Amino acid sequence: MSEFRRQHWAAAVDQLFSSIKQNFITFLIIIFIGTRQAGGDYFIYVLLGTLALTFFSGIAGWYRFRFRVADGELQIKKGIFVRKNIYMSKERIQVIDVTEGLVQRIFGLVKIEVKTAGGGTESATISAITFEEAEVLKRELRTKYKTGQESINGEEVYVQEEEFLDEWKISTKELVLAAFTSGNFGLIASILGAVSGQLDAVITDETIDYLKDTLPGLNNVTLIITVVFVILIVSWTLSFLGVIFSYSDFSVKRTDKELLIRSGLIERKHITIPFDRIQAIRFVEGILRQPLGCGMLYVESAGFEQKVKERSIVLVPFISRRKMSDFFDRFLSDFHIPELDISPPKRSFFRYLRRPNYLLMLAIPFSWYFWEMGWLLLFLLIPATILGWFRYKDAGLYFDSNMIALQFRNLNRKTAFVRRKRIQVIEETTNPFQARKNLSSLSVTAASGAKGIGFTINDLRSDDVRKIQEWLISGEKEYVTGESKS
Repeated sequence: MSEFRRQHWAAAVDQLFSSIKQNFITFLIIIFIGTRQAGGDYFIYVLLGTLALTFFSGIAGWYRFRFRVADGELQIKKGIFVRKNIYMSKERIQVIDVTEGLVQRIFGLVKIEVKTAGGGTESATISAITFEEAEVLKRELRTKYKTGQESINGEEVYVQEEEFLDEWKISTKELVLAAFTSGNFGLIASILGAVSGQLDAVITDETIDYLKDTLPGLNNVTLIITVVFVILIVSWTLSFLGVIFSYSDFSVKRTDKELLIRSGLIERKHITIPFDRIQAIRFVEGILRQPLGCGMLYVESAGFEQKVKERSIVLVPFISRRKMSDFFDRFLSDFHIPELDISPPKRSFFRYLRRPNYLLMLAIPFSWYFWEMGWLLLFLLIPATILGWFRYKDAGLYFDSNMIALQFRNLNRKTAFVRRKRIQVIEETTNPFQARKNLSSLSVTAASGAKGIGFTINDLRSDDVRKIQEWLISGEKEYVTGESKS
C-alpha cells in the first residue's frame, strides 16, 4: 500500500447516515412539531436541503480523502477546504478496530479505526474499504518482520498471519438473559420522559379530553399511570432489542499478543485489545443479574484517547461468576478470582448505614418547607439504609504480589481486578470522624482510555490501607488477617 488510495464512494453515504443516526431523536421531534406549524412545507424543503448538503459534502470529503502505508507509518490526507495530513507511526499504534455498519454491510465494506497513544479515533478513521483491504492494512500496521506475502490490486504487501489459540462465545440463552436483565431501560425511560415533555404542541387539552371521552374509566390518575406504564414498556422493549442487536454473534478470540472481540447484528464490530494495554478488569453485577449469579465483564485499556462513555470496553456481556475462573485461565492468565480477606471492621457498620442518607436528610426539611407532601421523602430513608447495609456487606479486597481485587457497591455490585504494575495511584483519605475510629477510605486508580478510572472502598482499617500502600512499593503481601470484621 505504498501508493495513496481512496475509500469506496460509500463513505459519502456513511457520513449522511451517521449524521441522521446521531440526530435521529432531534429530527423526529423537529419533523413532528415543525410540520404542524405555519409554513410547514417550507420546513420540509429546508430539512431536505440540509440532508442534500450533508451528502454532497460527504462526496467532496470522499474525493479529498486518501491513505497509504509507507515508511513505517499510516499516512492520511483529508479535508475539503482545510487540508489535514496525519502520520501515525506503527510503533505508536495501540488498537485497530474494524466495524461493519449498516451502510458498510450493504456495500460489502468495513470501517477501520486506528487508535494511537494520545491520539483521537475520529481523525484516523477509514470509513469504507473492502474487508480484504482492511485485513491487509491491519496486518501491515501490526507487522514488524516480513513473514509472508499477499497482494491487493497486483501490489505485494508483507503480512503476519494470526493464529487463534482459543475462543469464547455466549449462547442464545445467555444472550436472551442478558437482554431481559439489562438495566438500560431506566436511562431510556428518562429520555422518553424528557422527549414526551416536548410534545405540548401535539398533546393538548383537547387531545386529553378526547381520550377521556373515548376510553371509559380514564381520568387524570389513570392517564398518568397509563403513560408511565407505556413509557416503561417501550423503554424495556428498546433496551431488550438494543442488547440483542449489540451482542448477537458475540465472541472473544485470543492470539499470542491480543484479544479480538466480535459482536453485533446490524452493526458488527471487531475490537482488538493488546494484552500489554490491559490495565484492569471489572465485573459488574446489576440488580437484576446478581440474583442469577451473573454480570458483565469490562476491560480497562490505556494508551489512546476515548470518549468517556467508551472508556471501558465490554469484554463479555453476560457471564456467570462460576465461569469467570475458567475464562481468566484461558484468556487472562494474569488475573484470578480470590477470596476477599480484608473487609470494613464492625465499627464502620453504622457509618455505612448513614452514608446513603446524608444528602436525603438535608433535602427532606427543604422539600417539606416548599412542598406540603415533602414529608413523604422520609420513606426513602428505609431503602437508603438497606442500600448502606448491602454496601457494608459487599465491601472487601484482596491483594498479592501481582494484583489487587476490590469489591464495592454503588447500586450495582462491582469487583475490580487491577495488576499491581498497572496501578497509577493509591490514595488514602481520612476525615476527622474517621480518624476517631482509626478508619480510612482507599482509592485505587488505574489507567483507562486517556484518563484514569478509580475504585474506592470506604471506612477500612487505617492499618490495612497503609499496608496496601506499602505493598504497592514492595510488591509483597505483608499483613495479618483475622481483624477484618472486628
